[in-house]
Amino acid sequence: MSGDLKENLLKDVLKTGFPLEMEISQLFRKSGWQVVNGSYYIDKDEDKGREIDVISTINFDEDLDEGLYKEVLFSLVIEIKKTEEKPWVFFTSETTGHFDKLLPLDAVTAGFTAPKARLRRILRKNLPSIHKRIGRNFYVGFSGNGARDDIYKALSSVVKATQHSIENSWAYDNESGDKLVYVFQPVVVIQGGLFEVFLDKDGEHVVEEADYIQTQFNYLSSNYPSENRKIIHVVKDEYLPQFIYEQREALFAFCRDINGIN
Repeated sequence: MSGDLKENLLKDVLKTGFPLEMEISQLFRKSGWQVVNGSYYIDKDEDKGREIDVISTINFDEDLDEGLYKEVLFSLVIEIKKTEEKPWVFFTSETTGHFDKLLPLDAVTAGFTAPKARLRRILRKNLPSIHKRIGRNFYVGFSGNGARDDIYKALSSVVKATQHSIENSWAYDNESGDKLVYVFQPVVVIQGGLFEVFLDKDGEHVVEEADYIQTQFNYLSSNYPSENRKIIHVVKDEYLPQFIYEQREALFAFCRDINGIN
């Protein structure tokens, strides 16, 4: 193969999202996470298989008495997008009231005699908290007439893939007696522009560049749970090492806090 052909091929490859997916996967693996690339899920709305870019998992496990097993697993369901030419913009506002400030949890538990609500409280204590401002709406910058399709597709994809992961997890309807806590979080990682727009105390619009935005996305479909309130983590690739570190620390803190809980 000639040098020119390889050089041109590399340039062509770099225009796609595959190199970014490879870099992100490598970052997770170096941080001790297991990575599955190109995993498929069933889109119940269209009754067909679709691909999610990365599912990254980290877990803690131990053997219990009488041949039983304990496992805590955090799984990030990740869609990856390049947004250099058309930045993503989220309209944010401050969280208000108790419900708005709670992080929605996609968690499946099995084998514990302790109330599920207790485990969920401990999870919320240790997971990264809700930001002061969260996304309420969005659009793709410089796309003409407030187009939203690219963002909507990414958000709905991770919602559906997360639900598929929940329903097909080992902890779902598990009656083995093993103590299991599986936590799933929908994440969109972008390379390029990420901005939020909000109103300041004087009612003026403020535009700020962001590294990490939590956005509310209440996907509604007859094929998915009506209570499917989600907070989706939209993270720039530069911030991803910090995000990974926070998630890893949350896993270990949660495991310490449930030590001894039956």
